[in-house]
Amino acid sequence: MIVSRLPSVLLVVLCTTAATYAQNADDADSRARPNVLFLAVDDLNDWVGCLGGHPQAKTPNIDRLAKKGVLFEQAYCTAPLCNPSRTSVMTGLRPSNTGIYGNLNWFRDRPKLKDWVTIPQYFRQHGYVAWTGGKIYHQAHGKWSDPVAWDNQYTKSTGTQRPPESQLYRHGMRDRFTNKILARLVDWSPIQQTTEETPDWKTADGAAGFLKREHDKPFFLACGIYRPHLQWYAPQKFFDMHPIDKVQLPPYLEDDLDDVPPRGHAMAGKEFGIIKRSGQWKNAVQGYLAASSFADTCVGHVLDALEQSQYSDNTIVVLWGDHGYHIGDKDHFAKSALWEQATRTPLIIYAPDKLDSIDAANGTRCTNPVSLIDLYPTLIELCGLPKRGGLDGRSLMPLVRDPESDWPWPAIITHSPHWHGTNHAIRSREFHYIHYRDGREELYHAYGDPYQWKNLADDPQHAEAKAKLKQWLPTTNAEHFRSDLRTGN
Repeated sequence: MIVSRLPSVLLVVLCTTAATYAQNADDADSRARPNVLFLAVDDLNDWVGCLGGHPQAKTPNIDRLAKKGVLFEQAYCTAPLCNPSRTSVMTGLRPSNTGIYGNLNWFRDRPKLKDWVTIPQYFRQHGYVAWTGGKIYHQAHGKWSDPVAWDNQYTKSTGTQRPPESQLYRHGMRDRFTNKILARLVDWSPIQQTTEETPDWKTADGAAGFLKREHDKPFFLACGIYRPHLQWYAPQKFFDMHPIDKVQLPPYLEDDLDDVPPRGHAMAGKEFGIIKRSGQWKNAVQGYLAASSFADTCVGHVLDALEQSQYSDNTIVVLWGDHGYHIGDKDHFAKSALWEQATRTPLIIYAPDKLDSIDAANGTRCTNPVSLIDLYPTLIELCGLPKRGGLDGRSLMPLVRDPESDWPWPAIITHSPHWHGTNHAIRSREFHYIHYRDGREELYHAYGDPYQWKNLADDPQHAEAKAKLKQWLPTTNAEHFRSDLRTGN
């Protein structure tokens, strides 16, 4: 009441001064917050040195990041396909809640998600500048890159150049594949361009350039490397790093699918059989290893720039892959399956001043199963932003501080490639459980059977364990939403 009697001019001055003070306080608080470097690598499975998925993997840059931060050894996607997985990461919502199950749907075309605030938007609302380059959403350009979410998209190119036409599909299998998308994508070959001439390197170089500049706001910098997504074209030197005569094949069981339900057979497809019979398996392994080493070099360029910048001590680094990839195991050559190799993904979080104990020689490893759905709330807490409701994940902060912390939640993975019915996997510390839309099941012991060669679903001794895992299956599954006729990768 006293304020109401003040002259109007003085009241305006007081209000303006108070607002300016509050804004200055917010700005000061914002500047004190850590930056975020958000590194995504497409189709990268556990063939990474620090994860030990293949003994010949050469990824020294990802390995050195793992030694600085927390390596989540059992991290899983929410969907073993690019678009639904990345949509979940960026929105913090599961496919079973969004209806985004495939590569033909864009989440903002769904009315209830049209104005959904994604990770970069939430950070922008709290004083951050958000830049992106390369593949973070399903595409690096157009509506599928979500331009509304960013202050700037510094590059929209991805991958590497194609070899000359005469060098394409020299494996001779293209016309034999029944899956037309894989028929187009399955190829591998050295290219004669230098690393620095490739679009993926230029994406990394754009991020490096950003880190060299002065910024008056905290930043959220997202950098997406496209390789080792097919096709596996990479500069010659990366193929030379993995000589074909020394390439080792992954573990393989000839009758692996004998105890797998029909839906699992359908997901496995027939493409790997064609590759194996054509004598091209080693060549495919070489191509993937080469493409992964190339991607690691691009990641290293960004990490080098960060370490040499003024932001090295106040930047949180999150490196993640959108899902895994099969290269022959379980007679499968692709993602799009609910087994371990398609659903497990690299995840490293380096958070200066947030880590209680880091082994300088080996880094810190977390063996609890976690999900990429947890990245949104984790980054909010790591950066001290206000909590946000409505997200499906939970913050990994307790595990970042202490990887041995109790973590009772399993990872939940969803895959519905045929637009009717829903298939899920539940990954706990002890078991990997798959429930197909027709009610058929698979159950594997996580440590006793790392290659998932023995399906225990019908074993009475594991009925109780299976029943507990089934309780984590989503109780509601959003209607499949198909917004566009785009074909995806």
